[in-house]
Amino acid sequence: MAYKDRSGAGVRSSLARSCDAGEIRLQEFEVSRRVKTVLSIQSQVAGARVGNSVAAFAMERLGVRVFQLPTTILGRRPDHGAPGGGALPAATLASMIDGLGADGLFGEIDAVLSGYLGQADQAPVILDAVERIKAANPKAIYVCDPVLGDEGKLFVSDGIADAVLNGLAPRADWLVPNAYELGLLTSMTIDGLDVARKAARRLEKPVLVSSIRTAIGLGNLLCTPHSEWFCETARLPRAPKGTGDLLSALYVGRRVRGDALAIALEGATGAVYDVIVRSLAAESEDLLLPAAQDVLDDPVTWPRARSLELTS
Repeated sequence: MAYKDRSGAGVRSSLARSCDAGEIRLQEFEVSRRVKTVLSIQSQVAGARVGNSVAAFAMERLGVRVFQLPTTILGRRPDHGAPGGGALPAATLASMIDGLGADGLFGEIDAVLSGYLGQADQAPVILDAVERIKAANPKAIYVCDPVLGDEGKLFVSDGIADAVLNGLAPRADWLVPNAYELGLLTSMTIDGLDVARKAARRLEKPVLVSSIRTAIGLGNLLCTPHSEWFCETARLPRAPKGTGDLLSALYVGRRVRGDALAIALEGATGAVYDVIVRSLAAESEDLLLPAAQDVLDDPVTWPRARSLELTS
């Protein structure tokens, strides 16, 4: 068993005990005192599995520690009607970030993952946090999941869209848009894999694009400066809300903990598919994460990523 805290280096300890014929023996073992950590800045919805309710659970299931900051605190999803609650004021978000810094936690953060924004003025607060975290840990990365819309429809205000497209996205180290959001980022209509590849290349940074329509279903494209990978799964009748949040969290969690590019893509894609299948079987409108948590790190479905030949 590995005991973990947040103080840094590995040490030797003699705390493990086993019992043999009534005698307690001390056994020396390695105590890991450094765990990979992600700061997740997303929506918090009490009655739905979206945003941080999805991301934190999924990444923790992968063995990644998650610091959660909410951009909204809502009772239910806005598409159900008046959600209750509201967006977290930018000043409150900034104050919470200051609290993390005051506890000396910036240097322990390996990645910042931002998702749905509650209001446009949260964007500069997030960018300031990223800058401070990178100053404390130069190896830290910033991952932006745009969360602007899907299926040709924008579901945030024009102000929030501008804050993400022209504020957060250009400063991100990685981007994880869906096909529609990739179109917004590049002013292109994404109608298949070939166009998605061209659009992703325009961004000149690692990009994971989800929900690309294919002959058999949907696919996810991973594009980096040196490689391209494509992974697809069969078509399903529908998908609960939050699947994009789940995919980005699983991919980031796997990469942060050390999974190779193709393995992270395959594992995240397969796990999302399995969770959707179980949720549909239970006729659930939401992702059934607790009931399907066994597949988050060890999916039943393991689609093979196809390496694509790079083009100039």
